[in-house]
Amino acid sequence: MQIRIEDYPGCVDAARALIAARDSGVAGPRLPAASRPQTLGQAFAVQQCTARLLRETRRDGIGAWKSALPSPEKTVVAPIYASTVAPAGTLPTATPVVRIEPEIAFELAHDLPARDEPYTHAEIDAAIGGARLALEVLGCRYAAPEHASLPELLADHMFNAGLVLGPRIASPDAAPASMAITLSVDAAEVEQHAGIHPNGHAKAGLYWLANFLREQGMGLTAGQHVITGSYAGFLDVPADRDLELAYGDLGVLKVRFSHSAKAP
Repeated sequence: MQIRIEDYPGCVDAARALIAARDSGVAGPRLPAASRPQTLGQAFAVQQCTARLLRETRRDGIGAWKSALPSPEKTVVAPIYASTVAPAGTLPTATPVVRIEPEIAFELAHDLPARDEPYTHAEIDAAIGGARLALEVLGCRYAAPEHASLPELLADHMFNAGLVLGPRIASPDAAPASMAITLSVDAAEVEQHAGIHPNGHAKAGLYWLANFLREQGMGLTAGQHVITGSYAGFLDVPADRDLELAYGDLGVLKVRFSHSAKAP
């Protein structure tokens, strides 16, 4: 699927509106029609404008990416900002219920910069320095996302609101196509999922992302993490409770979302 950055007159206004909605923590209306992206290329332009504004005004760079193999129905690619990437522990939240997705995060040890020729899987594998259990935290800047267009959702970073990094796994190659995901709350098991990666291969989204960014004249940099799809869809978990997510035999991620603390 070909997507090219497509600047348009309302791009900066859209980026500023989405940043303001992030800051407020309150979901609001759709973007005004005059600044609303109409194509995926325009949506990606909003993402990049948002990233530029956050970098220039707050020194908040891109700490991670989310990606998946594109389909005719959906394209999933979005930056995750360093200010929203945190190690597992006690983390603030603005809501009493937090929506999360259990994922594997691949960490880049070497840059994969823009270049003319495509990256091979072997070259991308060589750039991966490790992998961790992870949780994507979800949130939408639109109060009624079901009424938003696909370009609007992509401009809004496909629901990303943060990334929680858990323990390292033995090897990036240990990330399986399937594994049981078990959620426990206050040490009591509450649900279990068969745990199937949506692309059938945990690195597939990373392979696609590296070459997608290359085609845009962009790249991945050492230290960034990349998540590529949830093993259990989304889970709604309570705040102010001790949560444990077991990822098959890979390990356990422990986290507590504190609603009493002031969320950023």
